[in-house]
Amino acid sequence: MHRNAMLMRRVRLIDNPPENNGGDAGGNDEPVDWEAKYKDAVKHSREWEKRAKDNKMAADELEKLKESQMSEAEKTARRINALEKENAAYKAEKQQAAWKTEVSKKTGVPAELLRGSTLEDIQAHAEQLDAVLHPKPKAPQVHGAERQPEGVDADSERRSYLHRLLGNE
Repeated sequence: MHRNAMLMRRVRLIDNPPENNGGDAGGNDEPVDWEAKYKDAVKHSREWEKRAKDNKMAADELEKLKESQMSEAEKTARRINALEKENAAYKAEKQQAAWKTEVSKKTGVPAELLRGSTLEDIQAHAEQLDAVLHPKPKAPQVHGAERQPEGVDADSERRSYLHRLLGNE
């Protein structure tokens, strides 16, 4: 009986909710000030936001300092590198447009619908779209072909002519 009493203490019944109603488990009967907790969390968040902004400003200042200490040759090299990347991007875009036009002419798929960065990708995409946009016609189905009369076809006419010529009827 003593064991059952101990088990009953551990079981929480729905009809008998705990007295602190979800508050601190310390047994305090004081209500929790959720508004104060929220304000503390917001204050903490704002503090970290300010730190992040300060770090960004410090990083920008460091970048400016490094740039000011660069020689003219280094600045020019950096600028040339950026322009070369930009030029390469324009060339790649132009090449892709040419490929799309070429594939469009071959397949009949509008170039605006084609996607891909390589010729093979563009061709594969064009084949997929072509199958949807221009479906191949299907041969008509003849129902009841087995019920057709056995008539005379071109081969049977030739055979009968040969048989008549040779007298093998």
